[in-house]
Amino acid sequence: MTDLEHLNELFAASEDPWHMRSGWHAQRKRDLLLASLPNSRYDYTFEPGCSAGELTPELARRSERVLAVDGFRESVTATRNRTAHLSNVVVEHRHVPSEWPREQKFDLIVLNEIGSMTNSSDWAALSDAVLGSLTSDATVLACHWRHHFPGRTLSTDTLHGLLDSILGLPRQTKVTDADFTIAVWTTRPRTTTERDGTF
Repeated sequence: MTDLEHLNELFAASEDPWHMRSGWHAQRKRDLLLASLPNSRYDYTFEPGCSAGELTPELARRSERVLAVDGFRESVTATRNRTAHLSNVVVEHRHVPSEWPREQKFDLIVLNEIGSMTNSSDWAALSDAVLGSLTSDATVLACHWRHHFPGRTLSTDTLHGLLDSILGLPRQTKVTDADFTIAVWTTRPRTTTERDGTF
């Protein structure tokens, strides 16, 4: 789906080429992403393109089970190391969308910075796979950097627009920051208070 040769070059130059591990901006983005999830808990979460696993432990705290996958073996190793103490996390080496776990159904799928370096046909195939993998009460979250960077092929607006068109689901939340956009869709639109039963 992405240019693995380009990723190899990035990780050869730095263990953290996108500065995901440190800095207030990275922590703030993760906090806003997690706060955008409408449910406090999820049964089965899928995180394709988990990268070095910075977000994976946070998703594990909100989920009964997490499947995290990446097509880059070094990322898989890093995520396994980061989540070795978490019994509810499984990390696998898979290329998506070609090796999407179509036999599984998820009630949360998180697409965090995975589509920017692909082409529109692969992103459309991934979006179709997402739609086919949702339970009857599911959440889809997409989060992408808004700025251009070397190797980028699809803008955030294009990624989220195509995903929105293929999912055809109600938009629960949208956060447009100067640096990134977070979009959330749900199969059963309800307010957070309705989900909690407090209103």
